[in-house]
Amino acid sequence: MPIGSRLPSNILEGKMERVTLGRMQNPVRGFLHGGAAVAAAAGLAQLASTAWGNEKALAGAVTFGSALVAMFTVSTIYHSVPWGERWKGRWQRIDHAMIYVLVAATFTPIAIAALDDGSLGGALALIWGTGLAGVLLKLGRRSVGTGLSITLQVGLGLAALMWVRQIVERLGAGAVYMIVAGGLFYLAGVVVFVSKRPRISPRTFSYHEVFHLLVVAGSLLHFLAVLLYAIPVTV
Repeated sequence: MPIGSRLPSNILEGKMERVTLGRMQNPVRGFLHGGAAVAAAAGLAQLASTAWGNEKALAGAVTFGSALVAMFTVSTIYHSVPWGERWKGRWQRIDHAMIYVLVAATFTPIAIAALDDGSLGGALALIWGTGLAGVLLKLGRRSVGTGLSITLQVGLGLAALMWVRQIVERLGAGAVYMIVAGGLFYLAGVVVFVSKRPRISPRTFSYHEVFHLLVVAGSLLHFLAVLLYAIPVTV
């Protein structure tokens, strides 16, 4: 399918036909998250290498790094392949479910570094239990309201504030600033996604591409927080 060819109505944005690249749908999203998936794989190797020799640090590093790779890979597949209606819906649910996995996985190495053994188990159980509930909700139902989904995702991210004192004490203010900045990028992405603004170039780079760019920025900051602060403290 040549660039600029006619697309099915379900992948049009507004009344403007989206630009494609051969059979690749939404090429900007595909290349952006495809590149992020490759970078995340390299980041996973770096995290594992840094944490090597400490079982707890390595478990947190692999959990977080693997979730990054998985989320960006799933997003790339979903946004790039010209799926039929049924499989498009299935991949969309998987794509959205991966957000819950990433939030819980991001918290894991930070919790391992900041919390003592007495509170670590309960904290991880709460965060992962909530995250898995969100995954099951997304995968088990064909339609989940955007408001409910976003509320659960944001609430899951904000739940980490319950342990902010311990995180500051163990990881330092710099780590917290980086974690919060990453969270703000994610929140900005939510605002962009919900408002469907800005529509810079509706055919190629619109609000959805801005949303993906903000997700990459937030993920990068959280990666640096784990690499520079959480893992060294644990090791």
